Amino acid sequence: MLGERGFIASGLILSPHMERVPSNAIAWDGCDMERQQSVLAFLLLALLLLMSLGPMVEPLDEVELDVSEVSARATTTWSGTVSLTSDYFINVQDELIIMSCTSVVMSPGIRIYVDGRLTVQGTSTCPVVLSSSSTTSDHEGIQFNASSYGRGSTVNHMHIEDAIYGMTLYGSNPILNNVTIFNPDRVGIDMFGSSSPVIRDLHIEQAGRNIPFQNDWRYGIGLSVGDGSTPIVEGAYFTDHLLRGLNLWGASGGIYRDVVMDNISGSVLGEAAGVWVEDSVPLFEDLSIDKSDTGIIVRHIDDSGNTRAVFRDVDISNSMYRGVYLDKNNHTNYTNYETADFTNLTVRGTGSSGATSPGIAVAAIEINATGAWLENVLVDGASSVGVRLFFVDSSTTLRNMTIRDAGEAGQGAHSAGLSIQTSYFAINLEDLEISGSPGPGIHSSSGGSLQGYDWHLHNNSEQGLFIDSATVVVDGLTTADNGYSGAHIFDARYITLSNFTSTNDGSLGSNAMDQAGLSYQKSNDLETTSGDVACMNCHIEASQGHGVYVIDSVDLWLDQLSITGIDASLPAMYVDNGGLTLGTQGGRFNLLNANIEHESSTQHALYIEQAAGNIDGLTLQGNHSGIYWDANHNGNFPSTLSNTEFVGSECLKLVNHPDLGGYGNTIGSDCDGRIWVENSDVNLSNMADATGTHIIDLDASSAMHLHQPSNVDLTIANIPTGASIDVAWDVTVWVVNNRSNGIPNAYANVSFTQFEPSVSEFTSDLGVVLLADFIGQRWTNSGASAINDVTVECGYDSESNTTTVSFDGDKVMYCVLELDNQPPFLNWTSPMDGDVFPSQGQVLFDAQESWDLDDDPLTLTWTSSLDGVISSTQGTTPFSVNDGVSGFALSDGIHDLTLEVCDDAGHCISETRTIELTNLAPELNVSFSPAVTQWNELIMPQTGTVTINTTGTVDPEGDDFACMITFGGYNRQGPGWNNQYVCPELLTYTFDHYTDDPPASFFLNVVAFDEVGNSDTYTVEVKLYNEMPTASFTLERNGTTSEDVIFFNGSSSVDPENNPVSFEWWSNVDGTLMVGQGIENISWNGHLSRGVHQIELRITDDRMDHGGQMSVVSELITVDNSAPRAVIEELPLFDDLESSVLIPFSANGSGDFDSACSTFPTDGTWHCAESEPAAGSEFLQIDWSSDLDGRLTPENEDWLTFETRLSAGTHQITLTLSDGINPNVSVSRTLEVAESAPVLVLDSPANGSQFASSDLIVLDARQSVDYDGDAFTMTVRAFDDQTSTYLPTLSDVSTSEVHDLQLDAGLRDIQIELVDETGKSRIETLQLLILPSDPEAVIVTPANLDSIDAGASIVFEGASSDADNDLVTREWRLHQPGAQTSVLSTQSTFTQVFAPGSHHVSLFVQDARGASSEQHINFTVRSSLPELVQTSLVLSQTEFVSDERVTLDVSVQLIDADGTTDSVRVDIVHKIQTWSFNLSDEDGDGIWTGELDFQPSGVGQPSLKVIATDGEGDAASVDILYTPLKVVEADGAGFMSTGVLLGGVSISILAALLIALQRRRKTAEEMKLIDSWGVFGDGIAEDESTKNESEEDETLDWDGV
Repeated sequence: MLGERGFIASGLILSPHMERVPSNAIAWDGCDMERQQSVLAFLLLALLLLMSLGPMVEPLDEVELDVSEVSARATTTWSGTVSLTSDYFINVQDELIIMSCTSVVMSPGIRIYVDGRLTVQGTSTCPVVLSSSSTTSDHEGIQFNASSYGRGSTVNHMHIEDAIYGMTLYGSNPILNNVTIFNPDRVGIDMFGSSSPVIRDLHIEQAGRNIPFQNDWRYGIGLSVGDGSTPIVEGAYFTDHLLRGLNLWGASGGIYRDVVMDNISGSVLGEAAGVWVEDSVPLFEDLSIDKSDTGIIVRHIDDSGNTRAVFRDVDISNSMYRGVYLDKNNHTNYTNYETADFTNLTVRGTGSSGATSPGIAVAAIEINATGAWLENVLVDGASSVGVRLFFVDSSTTLRNMTIRDAGEAGQGAHSAGLSIQTSYFAINLEDLEISGSPGPGIHSSSGGSLQGYDWHLHNNSEQGLFIDSATVVVDGLTTADNGYSGAHIFDARYITLSNFTSTNDGSLGSNAMDQAGLSYQKSNDLETTSGDVACMNCHIEASQGHGVYVIDSVDLWLDQLSITGIDASLPAMYVDNGGLTLGTQGGRFNLLNANIEHESSTQHALYIEQAAGNIDGLTLQGNHSGIYWDANHNGNFPSTLSNTEFVGSECLKLVNHPDLGGYGNTIGSDCDGRIWVENSDVNLSNMADATGTHIIDLDASSAMHLHQPSNVDLTIANIPTGASIDVAWDVTVWVVNNRSNGIPNAYANVSFTQFEPSVSEFTSDLGVVLLADFIGQRWTNSGASAINDVTVECGYDSESNTTTVSFDGDKVMYCVLELDNQPPFLNWTSPMDGDVFPSQGQVLFDAQESWDLDDDPLTLTWTSSLDGVISSTQGTTPFSVNDGVSGFALSDGIHDLTLEVCDDAGHCISETRTIELTNLAPELNVSFSPAVTQWNELIMPQTGTVTINTTGTVDPEGDDFACMITFGGYNRQGPGWNNQYVCPELLTYTFDHYTDDPPASFFLNVVAFDEVGNSDTYTVEVKLYNEMPTASFTLERNGTTSEDVIFFNGSSSVDPENNPVSFEWWSNVDGTLMVGQGIENISWNGHLSRGVHQIELRITDDRMDHGGQMSVVSELITVDNSAPRAVIEELPLFDDLESSVLIPFSANGSGDFDSACSTFPTDGTWHCAESEPAAGSEFLQIDWSSDLDGRLTPENEDWLTFETRLSAGTHQITLTLSDGINPNVSVSRTLEVAESAPVLVLDSPANGSQFASSDLIVLDARQSVDYDGDAFTMTVRAFDDQTSTYLPTLSDVSTSEVHDLQLDAGLRDIQIELVDETGKSRIETLQLLILPSDPEAVIVTPANLDSIDAGASIVFEGASSDADNDLVTREWRLHQPGAQTSVLSTQSTFTQVFAPGSHHVSLFVQDARGASSEQHINFTVRSSLPELVQTSLVLSQTEFVSDERVTLDVSVQLIDADGTTDSVRVDIVHKIQTWSFNLSDEDGDGIWTGELDFQPSGVGQPSLKVIATDGEGDAASVDILYTPLKVVEADGAGFMSTGVLLGGVSISILAALLIALQRRRKTAEEMKLIDSWGVFGDGIAEDESTKNESEEDETLDWDGV
């Protein structure tokens, strides 16, 4: 610090300038001066050294292990640089805090083990860094053990560098925020044992990149989650990893949000992937993966576990092999629907130039497993197939998927946007769009089944949909602008395309199959009852080739097909099954409700070659050649053609039809040609000609049969020799009587005059016979034949008749028979012959369908062989007997019942039937518990009870009846009959084989019998077995939480045979709770972990045949999470508190039963679980607060016990516990805290300290505090033995400053009183031992090595002291070489003048104890220059007359501080005259005087010079004064001109000035010589430049004189 024009350093003030020293002092002061300069130079050098080191050297903070016991926890804090050369352990109850900017340097292989709590307090600008001390070997990072679970470990802003494992977690749950891991060899963060950390903003780089070799696959993983672990990861970045970014395995889960990874590639021993999920159930949200070998792999291996990875909002780009790969180990177990669920998935650039190695992709997405769900998916760009499916089934769904520019050209299935092979059941594809593939949009082959809806396949280089030997069902298929056909079905069965549209497909096809909109090739080569190939509601438009192209395909169903916009050079639809020539190959296609619109002057709308089929409802539009149909095919299947309008320039040409039928066809008005029939047999019904002008043209080998034609003009037909056209009609024959009533069962013979044989039939009950499709006329080459005549001959009851009509159309013929009155027709429906009815049972008599041909009224008479006439009434109304209403009765017995039906003409007809009314046996209707097997076996325990339910067993007559159980082949008696005709609803029997074994099998009979003796028996075979013990238990508990005791009582369990039993209580959450033996011991009580427990009581007995079997009863029990319990422990001091009291708060008795007691302090009684809960201990967040002081414990710190002070006032102290699940639990306690006096905190001196009486005792009370915030002062008192009171040594001073005390010798009692501004005071006392001290000689002035002006009066001042005030001697001693030491004075202060030179003086003191002290000093008295005071020179006169004698008096003041000037003389020179005389100072007042008789001769300017001389010889110091005199002539004589006089005066003045200048310059040179000394006083003169500068300075000095 610069101040007072000097530099202060190390307590020294270095002056920037030095005092000038006269030349004559150089000789005697040179050594001292040199020493002074040496010391000064040394100090300057030291200062410069310190200043130069300051910015280079920073303090190295050492590890301070500040251990303080708080709540049984030890806290260690690291800061600065910490070096670990061995493993470091954080014990269960301990905490390690690592401050920001801390660098932890770890030796190779070293690991930090966390069993307690780790708190890392890095910041974004100053993180905590863990690094390796070696450049070749790595440390092993941090390991969190299971015991650290729930202990609140938190890591903020930590960098871990060069570790084998960055962090390892075993069953722990730390919070990791902003952790960055550089270059981990194996795993950045590795989790086991159901770990559940919360991780935010994780950054891992270069995992596995810098390893010399791999000895296994597990290198280069960013985050590995295994063994049931479930972390929450929010924000993570993984870059440049060898193997995997995220690796999940072993039934793990967790939530992963906002994860980014790139460049995961390069492992040769493991399958590299951004994310690997194996047998786990995680949730991913906002995941981005770039440049990974495979983006995501989900693999199911263990069928006993679950795999279900859920992904939301995923973006995968530039993968080398696959973007997503879903796989499972056992592809034969297709019932295990376990894979993955994706929503909002984007896969871009798989195998592209952005991949690590382009062009070697397998698939953008590959699914080789069941159970996958992918929704909202975009596949954009892949060098291989976009989506590849293999071994999938109906549990796999792809919804709202877009695939663009995916596939490898020329690679079959791999050229497709989507390919599938070998699926168990059809996968679901919903809302699918595929475009830009170099192959087909979809390639389904080798059993790769698909189903779904809304597929849009467009702009693919090959087919939109290609099916090869696979099953596909799709509704809503749209294809457009595909290079090949929109859909191509090859060698496939079970194909259904619904609502299919093909537009502009086939532009790149080189053959008809690839150019068509819809192609079928060998799609079914055999016609069967299953496996149809269908296209329903299909529309084909503007394809490059045919609209539909069918080759060798049967069982093909095209329903509601429409075709339009087909090239005029081709048929719109083409069918050719000519290739089906082997064995039983062949069958029919089906074209139903089709609409074909075609414009072509040369081509048919429908062209069929060598194919049988069924066409129904075909509509043809446009200008074309109509239909060509050649049916020459293998198998001679009949064909049909119905409901079709024939149009076109050739209209219809039928060729080689062995049997073509049909109906409802029309030759339309737009038919410009004719109907051609060639080598065909055609049978068409209801064919109409719209104009009646169309020609039917047959060849010689054809025949046509027209049934009921309309407006067909056969007169213009072309019928060559050998051909014929038959026209056929229908005949309806009625045989009626003279009342026009149809005669049932009448004979009718229909005969024709030609073409048709006679037909004989009996009329129906209505009297009618229908004969359809009989030839009425035949047209041949010679024209039309005569019209056929139809003759009907009828007969009934010996009456007959004949009628004939011309058969020129449909005919209705009536054959009338004039019959006599006929007997009625008897139609009897109840009772039926052989019916048996219960005794006095109700019987229905019903013959109401009897009628009379002559419409006569009828009388029905019912007669019994036992009871006579039952009823005889006119009419046919039914009635019942034995119903208690009609009055008709029928007795028991066998009745021959006769029904006679008579008309009023006396014609009767009768029929007799036999029925019986008898007492019937009861009808058994039984069910068994336990139920019988399908083989009617009753298999049950040998001590079990069978219950037989007889509900539904009845006696037909309602007689009383009994039921009982009997046995057959059994060594026990049945229960017998109690002689009561009662059938219990439940029959029971208990088998009692407790000590013996039953027969291998026997029979149990259930018998029902009435009083008459009728019985019914139901028999089952019985097989008894020794049964397992029956497990049973009851549950008792007072609450549902984990803190509530549960009691399981299994005493109701039994072993029916009383065999010895063993048992186990088991929970699926907590495992085995208890094992034991004996039914009397089956009970358990205790606590269960939170969760849903399946509690099982497992019991077995000691029988060999039950080996490995257990009787198990289970119950689901929900154990809720317990709310924490908050308790503030009562303390006696609560009743008397003031603000200065350090209050030991304790939550003793608090806790949470979802945390193990091991997680609580060892002292105290806590509310906790004795054993670790299954899900791990919860970590309680504990908050102590005051409504006045706020939070009492630090943020992010959780203390169950702690100490603190409270401000004055009424406090509501609240303890709040939170487990993060239940609502916070709080308890409050009101505390009254009074204001307190200030509290003394004395850092120095310590009580009992020892000092010397001369010591200044530092009193440091700066830490003292007034907890009320009041200002306060301190008064310090020492006990005075004489007055027996405390006397103040410091009064009302501030404690903010350090104070000094000095005490008399002795044991001193000190009293310190603090008083605040309110008047409250606190007095503390301490005792100090003060030892007597030696005196101390202290010289204040002069200072050692002082240089003192000559003649100065030196003040000798001492400050000697003796703390005990017993100083007895004081002597100032003068030490002279070679002379005896003399005492200068005994006073503390005196003055004395010393002669110039060096002097040695000491101060000697001695106390009464004889102790002494002496301080020595050396000082120098400088010599002084004589100085004549210019203005003091007084001459008695200055003008003289030549040759006149006068007395000249001279007076001058001489200053010489050291008083050593001994000569002052005056010299006068006038021309050749000289005078010299001495001056003297007789009275010592410094005025030197003298006189001279002076008589100058001649006019002139005499010079007067006063010379003062100090010393002798050349070493003498001289001072000179010059002044001119004036000599004049006596009056009138010696006149000199004024000019001469002025010139002389001027010369004199100039000479004087030159002399003065000479003197001054001499002095200046002397000072220059002194100033030229360097810093170290080496006496070397300055260089010339410095000299010149000095001379300039002297000139300036001179100018100021």
